Amino acid sequence: MNADDHLNRLIPHRLDALAILALILELRLKWEEPKPMQILVDGRVQFEGLTSLFTNPIIEVGALHIRALLEFIGLKAKSSALVAVPTSQRKPDDAGIELLELSGKALQLVTPAQARDAHPENPGLAEASLVAAINAANKGMAHLSTQYASNPVEAEQLLLAARLTQHLVEKHVYLPLGRERPALPIRQGHARDG
Repeated sequence: MNADDHLNRLIPHRLDALAILALILELRLKWEEPKPMQILVDGRVQFEGLTSLFTNPIIEVGALHIRALLEFIGLKAKSSALVAVPTSQRKPDDAGIELLELSGKALQLVTPAQARDAHPENPGLAEASLVAAINAANKGMAHLSTQYASNPVEAEQLLLAARLTQHLVEKHVYLPLGRERPALPIRQGHARDG
């Protein structure tokens, strides 16, 4: 694994996707239902339609990024619980936190308890949200299943999972290495009437 490439490009790309996901979910929760939308590129309208044309793909891809980053740091879902990813189950080309080193010592996988504790006021909510996001990626995005459509992930759960995943990666990957997460390459526009 090329650590610099992962730390400077690949992981930040996924973290950026989660930051954008959080922004879109905040807006979607505020709107309550799809709204008319125009997308401007270089000052010209390029697309018109409902906000769902734009938000739904971002939400779906965001769930996949949550799953990938959680797996990278050592977490997966089994039933309704977070469990550790056994490193013995990693494929030879899998990238994982344990392949990153500081002074010759490998970084440790994040434990389910550490993930739950990322939300000190409600560890159960943290676990439920992370598991829901993983299950959404597995059962709703990566392939079709017969049961996911009747019980999709709630926007609030996915928003919390995106925030928690960003926090966990920053705390357990970048902080131990003495590095900062590269800056997010987006800024939110100012709404005229909310």
